[in-house]
Amino acid sequence: MLLAYVDESHTQRCDEEPNRHGYDVYYVGCLLATSAQAAVIDNGLDNLLEQVHHKFGVPRDAEFHGQCMFQYKDDWKCMKGMHRQSAGIYRAAMRILVDSGARLVIRGVHVGQLQERYREHAHNPHQVSLQHCLERVNMIAEQERDDVSIMADKVADQAAQEGQIARYQLIGNTEGYFPSDLARIKMPFQWEDSRMLYGLQMIDMALFMCGRASGIDSAKKLNDGDKAVLKNR
Repeated sequence: MLLAYVDESHTQRCDEEPNRHGYDVYYVGCLLATSAQAAVIDNGLDNLLEQVHHKFGVPRDAEFHGQCMFQYKDDWKCMKGMHRQSAGIYRAAMRILVDSGARLVIRGVHVGQLQERYREHAHNPHQVSLQHCLERVNMIAEQERDDVSIMADKVADQAAQEGQIARYQLIGNTEGYFPSDLARIKMPFQWEDSRMLYGLQMIDMALFMCGRASGIDSAKKLNDGDKAVLKNR
């Protein structure tokens, strides 16, 4: 059984340039791992958290959360001003991901363009991104002849999102360019608190990095945060 940790992210809209590359994109990402790969991530992040607790005073039960780590909020407020050290912690977390051998599947849709193209028929951007992400996950599972257990971060409309995937399985295919029966996706989803699962925290960090990097114009002068993002990609 493959383990799929699923999270979502939405990059901010740029009102001056509504179609600016990387902005107003709704992402759904999946960390796809075997149980052995998930154990590497669990042990690695657990050890990393213990290190940063002793060295910087980050709470022992802190959640690895991309936005909070970069903006020094909540569990990570004690890191304010320590830009190089914070970037180093993020880089160490991404190294754990690479060393685990787990895979990332990330799909996104530009919210404004989706609504402009389909108007009143436009689907919820979360639904679109989740569908496209799980189509790819199902394809990988088919190739490996394995099933997938979904663990997703809690969202407000989780019943609707899960129900749509179940509907696609019932009728035998999804909509769009790459129809799939999603037969390898096991129902129901497990909706979890990300604070309790390192897999959800890892996909959150990866998604944050992806979304932040996509909106950086490297031709312009970069601030310290953007430099750190490009170094951690």
